[in-house]
Amino acid sequence: MLQIAQSHQYQSDVIITLEEAAERIKEVKKIGKTVGFCHGGFDLLHPGHVKHFESAKSMCDVLVVSVTSDKYVSGRKGQSRPVFTDALRAYMVAGFRMVDFVVISDFKRATEVITILKPTYYIKGPDFIGKQTPGIQEERSAIEAVGGQMCYTNDPPSSTTAVIEYIQNLKKTNFLLVVDRDGTLIVNDDYLGRNDSWKDELTLNNSVVNFLSFINTKYQPVMIIVSNQSGVARRYFTEERVQDINTEISKQLREQGIIMSLIWEYCPDVDEVYAQAHPEVSWDQRYIKSETRRKPSSIMVIDALSRINMSVFDFEKILVLGNSRDDQGLANSLGGQYIDVTGKPYELLIYEHEQIS
Repeated sequence: MLQIAQSHQYQSDVIITLEEAAERIKEVKKIGKTVGFCHGGFDLLHPGHVKHFESAKSMCDVLVVSVTSDKYVSGRKGQSRPVFTDALRAYMVAGFRMVDFVVISDFKRATEVITILKPTYYIKGPDFIGKQTPGIQEERSAIEAVGGQMCYTNDPPSSTTAVIEYIQNLKKTNFLLVVDRDGTLIVNDDYLGRNDSWKDELTLNNSVVNFLSFINTKYQPVMIIVSNQSGVARRYFTEERVQDINTEISKQLREQGIIMSLIWEYCPDVDEVYAQAHPEVSWDQRYIKSETRRKPSSIMVIDALSRINMSVFDFEKILVLGNSRDDQGLANSLGGQYIDVTGKPYELLIYEHEQIS
């Protein structure tokens, strides 16, 4: 099982800056060697990519690959792409023996990279032969302007988008995974967001993150992250702060390779009885309710499922991960199984899951 780590831990000497690549290409061409250049998003690498790089390397002495940065992949493919960050995609491409150097391109097209690197050949797949879109025409002009040549492989066409669509259409196990946020998904369990330095304080629970990766690979579940956020009612922070934290957690999970769809639910309210028992708190009266959606109630989960036109009765299996009696109570109210993650390493979480499966 692959252990997930932060993106900055994925490093390779093959990944260099554009400026470094330009200098190395200049030196290589001085001794009469040819330089091939490939460019693309290279998201979810598959056999078609491997074949393309093999064919490209057969056309040149040195092969340089440019990986498009995240914002431009999203601009072309939509907000659900890329699956992996540019740093991770560059790292994967750098692992191929036929690739000599990898750069990350923060440009919309390959034009600027071609102008900077001045490769001998710009190599594309056969589906680009005769293509007349503004992008490829601009890139053809760029390679000619630096004295290079446009080349095409004769490999069968392949598509990452097609691979993703195939995976999405596979039959999925009806598995609902409900995860408590504070103290479970993240280590923080003391009103995170109270300080403006919350980003520095935010710490993912690596054992749980790795467990989520395992579960997602095996089941592709519907995943809901729930949390009681009485800090809003206590005036510690706003609902906007809660949402900002959730967005940051999503970003960090994505950077660690957790690419499942996440549904977030939180309850900022407290009940009247509790508020009256704690007059020392400067409560925001807007959040004092006679009834709330707080755990151990299942209302947050039911509301989250209703937004995707589902209910708890659609699932063969329901698992709740948590660290408190409220979380265990939530599992009971959903008729699901419960794992207390407190102090447990990833291997123990896997073991407990297998014992209750």
